[in-house]
Amino acid sequence: MIKRIFFTLSVLLLSAVIASAADNKTIQFEETTYDFGTVKSDNGPVKHEYEFVNTGDVPLTILSASASCGCTRPKYTPEPVKPGKKGKITVNFLPAGQRGYISKDIKVRYKSAGSKTRNITLKITGNVVPE
Repeated sequence: MIKRIFFTLSVLLLSAVIASAADNKTIQFEETTYDFGTVKSDNGPVKHEYEFVNTGDVPLTILSASASCGCTRPKYTPEPVKPGKKGKITVNFLPAGQRGYISKDIKVRYKSAGSKTRNITLKITGNVVPE
């Protein structure tokens, strides 16, 4: 009897882990970190587009994208991305007032139909030098 209960609980736990792992794979970015290299502080904003694919079987919606600093401004399309289709998050970095090595995080919240809200962190790095 105890073996049967243990087996049943093990199967349920394994199913929950597999379902959770499958849900995390509904969004796949080509890259999650981008290095701008050397950027001159007076040259104005620089931007990078993070492309992703909805690898799930239901539409995926980006709920928000927020940066760790006011010098970093992410934009995204709020429309759901259909399964197998691509979406993008554009990040503008304003180097004015920055100096030296920079590392900024962009927190992205997303959700697929019928699943919990998930998070992923994108990152930009670079070296800001004076003009």
